[in-house]
Amino acid sequence: MSNFALDWIDYISLFLIIFVGIPHGAFDGAISVTLGFTKNFYLQLRFIVIYLLVAFGVMILWYFLPVLTLFLFLLTSIFHFGCGDLSWEKDNLYYFRGYAHGGLVVLGIIFFNQDDVESLFTILSGDYSSILWQFLHIALFTWLLSILILLLNFKKIKVCKYYIKLLTLIMIIIIIFPPLLAFAMYFCFIHSIHHIKRILPKLINFMEKKKIFYLVIIFSFISWLGGGIAFYIISSLNTHTEAIVKVTFIGLAALTFPHMILVDGIFRSKFKV
Repeated sequence: MSNFALDWIDYISLFLIIFVGIPHGAFDGAISVTLGFTKNFYLQLRFIVIYLLVAFGVMILWYFLPVLTLFLFLLTSIFHFGCGDLSWEKDNLYYFRGYAHGGLVVLGIIFFNQDDVESLFTILSGDYSSILWQFLHIALFTWLLSILILLLNFKKIKVCKYYIKLLTLIMIIIIIFPPLLAFAMYFCFIHSIHHIKRILPKLINFMEKKKIFYLVIIFSFISWLGGGIAFYIISSLNTHTEAIVKVTFIGLAALTFPHMILVDGIFRSKFKV
């Protein structure tokens, strides 16, 4: 059992992640309408069932293979954050740029705060966090390799002043703030805002703003309700700290995988946003 304790900054960070960051994924309901997945009751039911099956599949996989699932979640987050912050340019360097950008966020927070992050990893992966660190060092080496590839192809990459300012801001956040707060600030105020600004103009072309935000409220409430039920169940077997960390990040992983499939795999590919 972990001796890790959350302080008030950590609780604020978790509050932001749950109640400010997660709702950006609740736009998935409106995205499904835009993609035509809710034209009739059968299609709507199929979308909901598949979405939930992927989410539950992640939770089940985490239960049996926590180290592998946590690493896959971190790796998926790297590409999701990286590609989500970049303009759509499907060239040979697109995924290298995405990995480099997302790796700065995920791997930067992890390796700048190894002691604190180790405590979180122990809660999330049990006594096998040492194996996870081996995977992460491979990911770090791959990230450095992607940086090298981008530097060798620098003339082919369009770098605007806004992006330089964004990178600077992200690095300042990573260096100055503790891991949970650094992640919360990026997740809520950079990634989520970029996501909404990118998809909202397309959604408005297919439905009214009221309907969009009505769906966001419904999907957010369902997510919070599910998290509350999970916390009630998990807290009976874990300490309060362990329960809230597990519910937050395992729940986030369960939502991220279907969210990424829908947004990055289908929506962005179709509308080039």
